[in-house]
Amino acid sequence: MHSPSAPKTPATVAFITGASGDWGGASRVLFANLRLIDRARINPVLLLPCDGPIVPELRTRGIAYEIWGNLTEPGQPLGYLKAMLRMARFLRRHRIDAIHVNHANAWRPAELLAAWLMRVPILTHYHTVNEEPAPFIALSKGIVAVSHYVARHSLPDSVPKHVIHNPVDLARFDAARDIRAKLGYGPDEVLVSFLGQVREIKGVADFIAMAKRLPHPQARFLIAGECRDPHKFEGSYSEASLKEAFGDDARLRYLGYLERVEDLYRASDIVVVPSRWQEPLGLINLEAGACRTPVVATRSGGIPEIVTDGENGFLVNIGDVAALADRVGRLIDDAGLRTRMGEAGRARVESAFTTSPVRDFETLLLSLVKH
Repeated sequence: MHSPSAPKTPATVAFITGASGDWGGASRVLFANLRLIDRARINPVLLLPCDGPIVPELRTRGIAYEIWGNLTEPGQPLGYLKAMLRMARFLRRHRIDAIHVNHANAWRPAELLAAWLMRVPILTHYHTVNEEPAPFIALSKGIVAVSHYVARHSLPDSVPKHVIHNPVDLARFDAARDIRAKLGYGPDEVLVSFLGQVREIKGVADFIAMAKRLPHPQARFLIAGECRDPHKFEGSYSEASLKEAFGDDARLRYLGYLERVEDLYRASDIVVVPSRWQEPLGLINLEAGACRTPVVATRSGGIPEIVTDGENGFLVNIGDVAALADRVGRLIDDAGLRTRMGEAGRARVESAFTTSPVRDFETLLLSLVKH
């Protein structure tokens, strides 16, 4: 996709987000796009569900926003009509040229119906495979899919899909702090880390089993992410159940939820992504690459679109703990290999996952706008 010259006046785009903080993959991707977006081409206006930690940054960057609340689904006819009129006024007041919806789980929101009736083009972002799209997805002029895998496996076929990989804001990861000493580890210890949701589908059990297969006394195996009550969140680990799975292996450690995950990427020598489900893209692989940390990941979903086996990391089949242990063991034993793969990961991120996805995103938005 080639970038045309910037329009004389930027197109004003309303970004509807389901989060008011830099939480989870979808919100990290949206806010990375907004940090890197060319304001000479796109003038963003955010609609937030509530006040949140992203608001001070929006003010600092001069990005307009409104605390909108949740989108309005069918229920009370009068309330639905009021929501449509509210959106119509918003679209006129800000002279909105296009709308970007950062989630695809809204059913029949009044706000999108208002935009469609006013002929404001809608672009929907698929961060995961969507096999059962909501009815109003059909109102979209286009769908952004974060990987070729997501595009191939998502519906509806009637709406054009555009593959634009997730961008990484390198400034965030270049500013990361090495927290190795803070965690109590020395320079001779090799830190092997798992980051993300502490759930069965993320391969937590495989990570623990892999650690127990590796006899290396200098290795330390770290898990960072939020534990949840498995009775309320199926497939999740509580902190107690996670530590029970560790057994008596003192090399395994749970760090809890970290707000600055980039600091752990920087401290880590190896990042393991042992997902058992089909990852839409695998943002962790990109973020590790930004910090020059090699990865060992499963061949799931869109991950092979980021990781080339033997170059910027290793790929193994889902559930193959023996292969996982073998590749991690190689990296533990070979500091030079870790350095080479880490540098290759950084080079890949710089070449394909920084500004180019953002320029493609801008170009797609502008293609929807009628000048």
